Amino acid sequence: MEIDVTDEKRRAPGRVRLMQIAVLLPALVILAGCSTSTIDENRLAPRDTGSLIWPNPPEAARISYLSTVRKAKDVGADTGFLAKLAYYVLGKKKDDGIYKPYGVTADSAGRIIVADTALKRVHVFDPRKKKYFYIDEAGDSEFSSPIAVAIGADDEMYVTDSILGKVFVFDRDGDFKYGFAAGRRPTGIAVDRTRKLIYVSDTVAQNVKVYDLKGGLLRTIGRRGTGPGEFNYPVDLFVDRNGELYVIDSMNYRVEMFDDTGKFVAKFGKQGDGTGNFGRPKGVAVDRDGHIYVADALFDTVQIFDREGRFLLNFGSIGTEAGMFWMPCGLFIDSGDNIYVSDSYNGRVQVFEYLGNG
Repeated sequence: MEIDVTDEKRRAPGRVRLMQIAVLLPALVILAGCSTSTIDENRLAPRDTGSLIWPNPPEAARISYLSTVRKAKDVGADTGFLAKLAYYVLGKKKDDGIYKPYGVTADSAGRIIVADTALKRVHVFDPRKKKYFYIDEAGDSEFSSPIAVAIGADDEMYVTDSILGKVFVFDRDGDFKYGFAAGRRPTGIAVDRTRKLIYVSDTVAQNVKVYDLKGGLLRTIGRRGTGPGEFNYPVDLFVDRNGELYVIDSMNYRVEMFDDTGKFVAKFGKQGDGTGNFGRPKGVAVDRDGHIYVADALFDTVQIFDREGRFLLNFGSIGTEAGMFWMPCGLFIDSGDNIYVSDSYNGRVQVFEYLGNG
């Protein structure tokens, strides 16, 4: 398993109330020229990238760029004229675009689910069926700060809200099922579908809470500290196919690993500005070969390590073009080794693919 190479890439040859519509049409025309978005969408639009791969030849390619999702149209969906009129004129929330993504995941149907902290909603993009919808409330509660998302065995969606201190659960169609209190400030979330466990990082309480599928608290993992199994502001979580739990221990600048009983297994990482060090680790995920990926919002890159914590490869650098990042946060790898990165300040999710060991 040798992929210890440098951060390089190449570009090979070759993104209602609608009864008053008649009255409001003139307003729509005026508003069309008055966008207040802080993101230059032309500057950030997908380009003809050819093939972006990492590392640079003659090394065998390990990571390949696939696509960017920013709006419904990026997956072939269209909200339509009437819906846009409702968005702009009738006071509904911003349209079908991502504004500030944090958590990201994907379900068994290939749908991309994104927690948007700025718009206080969860986007659901369906590239296969070319559809899009969003969720911005759970029963009688509107989201205050949706942070992370995870998928259950039946593609139900689990959402943490850090301000409300809850986890909300929706079915695959976005219908609210139930919610439960999840500590002082729930952030990261991961679901072990085999063992029917929900892991939630409580960043303020300095631990990871373990729940059953109905929200019953089973146990907690860790406490504040710098020793093995201790945390200093834990954030993102990931459960691999063997049931091992990976935790971003953000202010200890490391990744910690636990077995499916919550027993500490290993840790790696330290603060620094060199290759393999962390500046602001945010997201964590694991591919089919057990490589551990860490998104770093300070270095604007994703670093890849083996299980012993040895640096192997990184991809991405600061920028707005495809394959570049501006404060990446959430990270997820699906069963097909598609890699989803929430590119927070670029207002998009980028999708990559792990190509294997050659």
